[in-house]
Amino acid sequence: METTTSISRSELLDRLAHELVGRLGDGMLRVAIDGPDGAGKTTFSRDLDDALRPLVDDRAEVHRFSADHVLIPLQQRRSPEAADPRWLYEHVYDLDRIRSMAAGAPDFDARGCVLLVDGMTLQRPELAELWDVTVYLTVPENVTVERIVALTSASEEPDAEVETRYWERYLPALRLYNDAVDPMSRSDIVIEMSDFERPTILRWGRGGQP
Repeated sequence: METTTSISRSELLDRLAHELVGRLGDGMLRVAIDGPDGAGKTTFSRDLDDALRPLVDDRAEVHRFSADHVLIPLQQRRSPEAADPRWLYEHVYDLDRIRSMAAGAPDFDARGCVLLVDGMTLQRPELAELWDVTVYLTVPENVTVERIVALTSASEEPDAEVETRYWERYLPALRLYNDAVDPMSRSDIVIEMSDFERPTILRWGRGGQP
């Protein structure tokens, strides 16, 4: 049975920051922070950014980008065509913009820099080759729904409609991704995030041990 390790959030971020700095070379280190909705990817990326900055060389930089910025518009995500989970999986992101962002600007000096990209389905075949390191944050589907409902509870949309959309559209689309790619098996690091403050390391490195 694979061993798991529970660790404080601050310890995890410090360990991962040092791991990434240890992998820096002459080019840019591109790090994907993959996982389902509600796993805390964007917050994790921001906190990792903060942990990295004191560790990198003075010349180096840390850049952070959320793929949420290139999601298709909300109106499309709620459209009749998006009721098909496969359509939603195939169209949810502007993949060309993600690839362009990962390449960096032509005049960008990437030496010793770290690029953090958070988002869903980042290890799909169209994007998998972009990343030097993949971190997968996972939570059960019911946790995803509970957290999204809590985030949207102040909106005018009833909680029941949010739940229905997730169970009937978004989660089936993510299952297609999981079945096709098996991102947890592909990832360098896998972290269970049901407890934000004390996550559990399921895998650390290709050897599989935390």
